[in-house]
Amino acid sequence: MTDAIKSSQPAHRPSRRNDIIDAAIRLFARKGFVDASISDVAEEADVVVTAVYYHFAGKEELFSAAVHRVFESISAVVSGVRADDAPADEETLDAVTQAVWNWTDTHPDEATLVYRQLPGATPVVTMLRHEFEERHVKRAFAYFEQGPSTGSPSAALSAVETLRARTLVDLLVSVHTMRLADGPLSGEPSAKLLPAVRALIHRLVTLD
Repeated sequence: MTDAIKSSQPAHRPSRRNDIIDAAIRLFARKGFVDASISDVAEEADVVVTAVYYHFAGKEELFSAAVHRVFESISAVVSGVRADDAPADEETLDAVTQAVWNWTDTHPDEATLVYRQLPGATPVVTMLRHEFEERHVKRAFAYFEQGPSTGSPSAALSAVETLRARTLVDLLVSVHTMRLADGPLSGEPSAKLLPAVRALIHRLVTLD
């Protein structure tokens, strides 16, 4: 059996779709949405181009599937430490931070894709990113709860809480972006950087 025939295995096999998405993550991370082509992804996945089009209408749909896969992976890591409706404290926040830190270290292609390649790529990906950020901002509010509420919070307090939650999420995303290869923090060892990040987020969480 020739290599060409081997690469033309049935497109409908579920493993082919997963292989194509995995290849797309690697290619889009390295080349970006604009420069990576469907043929590039097919070559990376060791399938014919028609196999890619069997599963995806085009590059935008494939890119969306790759981004969705990565966002779900991060959310699974976070939820594995603390479920969305579970109580939260600084210890839990440290555990979540450590888990995502480890994920970033062990998934460089996925991290590069979501932390560097997304802004403004496509309308669907912009929506996916918004949904992902909103989910984790909503989770972040739990770290600021100081006890039973005695009534509805004032508009000013709600604004402050929202700012703190968004700042917490944005801070952690920014740190991971800067830790990527060639980033301004890429040369800093985790043993030094992680405690500094924890100190920052603790100050944000305990802010009066």
